[in-house]
Amino acid sequence: MGWDANMTTVRRFFFYVVTIAALAGAIVFSRNSLFDQPVLANPAAKDKDKDKDNAEVTFTARTELVLIPTLVTDKAGHHISGLKQEDFTVLENGVEQKIGTFEEITTEAKPVPRPNRSSASTGEFSNVTAGGPENRRVTVIMLDFINTPFMAQASARRELLKYLAQSVDQREPTALYTLTRSGIHPVHDFTTDPRVLVAALHKVKGDTFQMVDTPEDVEALTGTASPDGSAGVDPAQVQTEAQKLQTMLEDQELNFQSFEQRLAITYTLQGMQQVAQALAGFPGRKSLIWASGGFPFSVSDNTMQLAPAGRDTLSDVLPMYEHTWQLLNDAQISLYPVDVKGLQVLMPSASVSNPGQNYHRNMSWRNLDTQAAFQTFAGMTGGRAYFNSNDLVKGFREAVNDSAQYYMLGYYLDRTKTKAGWRKLAVKVKREHIEVRARSGFFVTNATVDPESSRHGDLSSALQSPLDYTSLALTARWDKIEAGKEPGKKHIHYLMLVAPSPPLVDESADNHVVLEFVTLTKTAEGKQVDRPWGQKLELHLTAEKLASLKKTGLLYNGALDLAPGEYSVRFVVRDDLSGRVGSVAAPLKVE
Repeated sequence: MGWDANMTTVRRFFFYVVTIAALAGAIVFSRNSLFDQPVLANPAAKDKDKDKDNAEVTFTARTELVLIPTLVTDKAGHHISGLKQEDFTVLENGVEQKIGTFEEITTEAKPVPRPNRSSASTGEFSNVTAGGPENRRVTVIMLDFINTPFMAQASARRELLKYLAQSVDQREPTALYTLTRSGIHPVHDFTTDPRVLVAALHKVKGDTFQMVDTPEDVEALTGTASPDGSAGVDPAQVQTEAQKLQTMLEDQELNFQSFEQRLAITYTLQGMQQVAQALAGFPGRKSLIWASGGFPFSVSDNTMQLAPAGRDTLSDVLPMYEHTWQLLNDAQISLYPVDVKGLQVLMPSASVSNPGQNYHRNMSWRNLDTQAAFQTFAGMTGGRAYFNSNDLVKGFREAVNDSAQYYMLGYYLDRTKTKAGWRKLAVKVKREHIEVRARSGFFVTNATVDPESSRHGDLSSALQSPLDYTSLALTARWDKIEAGKEPGKKHIHYLMLVAPSPPLVDESADNHVVLEFVTLTKTAEGKQVDRPWGQKLELHLTAEKLASLKKTGLLYNGALDLAPGEYSVRFVVRDDLSGRVGSVAAPLKVE
């Protein structure tokens, strides 16, 4: 091996060690956290003197509304307006469904109103979008640095800057994030001023670490050359030993490559989930532009199941994969993958006479696989894929324009009669010479089979994400401060208000409510102060309390014991019946 190859091996070895240490730390944290501790029951859970066995039956199958944002355009791409509900047909797995809701939506390029998160007068911090449920266009641009070569990252920034420079007069509400191995990083929240995004984008730095190489790339780059024999040594024996060494090195490389790819898959799915959770509270269709060099995963057939990654079956990642697409669809997010590698000129070749030709052949097939994955995942969410072009501006622009006008169709899904797995969707319109685009299906998951795993993942994600989760409207407020029991600490009270929401209560199960409240405190430097702490409330409401909840919501009070200093506290609430999550961060200064 040469110097460059040795340095690559050393770099990967140290990254492997650091990553293993990080994962081990995460496991230790998990085992010592609230999530594995006994649930702290609230006395109010005995409202109606339910016996213990009945109180433990917490999950109930309920009818769900499946919403399908649908684009109907002519051949030139212009929206066709004035269609009626009877013009549409919705098929699930080939069976026609009764359309229960229908609306033609025209959105406006208005600023996305944010709550006042730093009000000194009220001390309240909320994830609630101000201004009511107006139809606004919402676009998020994600620069994926995990799955993008470093040179292509520069191209992505250049094309995005070009698009923003050409969009000064359009004033589209847009947010900009990056995805790295350390998670999602908000570059700038929603703004209608492209100049602000341009200034923020100039400060973005890429990631020189390319995380994933395919096993084919390893084979192509290593080649099959063997050392020549030398005087006094049996050439056949030398070749045999060299082949053994080559096989061992390649096997180690493939094992490490599989480990890296698993990490890339996990980080990518986590990023998608966090964006979906953050946008879930915004009404209507949203566009997620995923500027990347490719996804680290693919699907194997029309069931949309996660395909094995080399020697890794990824069977344990499958629930996370399905949950990701469920969250994207629940949030009505359409995915627009943009291949930032630009125009690719590599052509498949049948010749494998030397490693260089083998490399080009495999890179060509890898590009084709990337393009197929982009098209598949865009179709799953009703978006569109852009690749093999040096004009990425078109992709950015069309992704924004698609949410300007569309139809929202909905039908009711009875989970008691629906099998888990991929459900194919098709929307047809009784018109000629038109194009119809809607998501191609959705996953019905087995989350209720393993509710503890879903609960743990949702809470962990919400506590660590820099984004506020919005599917549950939540307001947190600091209350009175008292002397703590421990010397040098203060006892800080807080209130968490969950806004009225009909899905909070399962009235078919005797007004059943299951909410979990959790907090996580970090120092100003981002260091975790203590393990997450919280409480699970499981209630069967009386008719009087049900009426009160529908009117004013549900109020929870808790307290923290902290030494003087500056902190950031993440408040999280999860509805364990529906899986919806709300979160908000609040600064705190303890004198």
